Amino acid sequence: MSVTRLLYIDDNRIDSQIENLRKKLKRSGFDLDETFLNLNDEKFKKRDENQKVILDLKKIKEYITENYSQENFDIVASDYDYSDENVDGYQLLSWIKNQSKSQKYRLRFAQFCLYSAEQDKIVEQLNSPDQIKKLVKLKIDDFIDRNNLANDLFSLFIKPKEKYNYSKHLIDYLEKYPDLIFNSVYPKFKGKSLSEIAHEIDKDLPNGIDFQKNLVELTIAHLVNLNKFKD
Repeated sequence: MSVTRLLYIDDNRIDSQIENLRKKLKRSGFDLDETFLNLNDEKFKKRDENQKVILDLKKIKEYITENYSQENFDIVASDYDYSDENVDGYQLLSWIKNQSKSQKYRLRFAQFCLYSAEQDKIVEQLNSPDQIKKLVKLKIDDFIDRNNLANDLFSLFIKPKEKYNYSKHLIDYLEKYPDLIFNSVYPKFKGKSLSEIAHEIDKDLPNGIDFQKNLVELTIAHLVNLNKFKD
């Protein structure tokens, strides 16, 4: 049975929605592996100049970078409203997605979505030319009604199974045998472990890109030979 991985960010648990999602996925042949980033945890809080307890965005970002940046999550979902006047889900999700992309973190392969129990209210808040431009640039995969979270997340989980990412697929297979040493076919990688090669591909480094092109050429050449195609 395939495993689907969810990271959800909230300041309240959403156990009933998660359990409904788990059941829906199981009926379709998937196991759910969920990770909850609880922003109500004391380690993510600080006191402002008026001694009011607020979210510490710096600590949250550091925790995400240290613990989740190189994880293979299928979906990263965040509540919009953290009950904090200084930080909201849109702000945090924007940072996660942009940082993952710019730093070539593994997390960039995930789908990103916001959810809210007050969608109409949020839409009104975002209804300005500048905010619309920001939403378009962020390119989140969905903005979900919290009350329909299980159904909409299920649809998002199933959808990527119809897509194919060659680089990610190759990285996943190389990391099944991380300590094996590469010796031939591509001289620039001679002596490197398969985990090191996966890293070069993951970071879109020149040799990693060239290696993938070379691998495709070798595969097609082998395919032609096996099928004894005629010129």
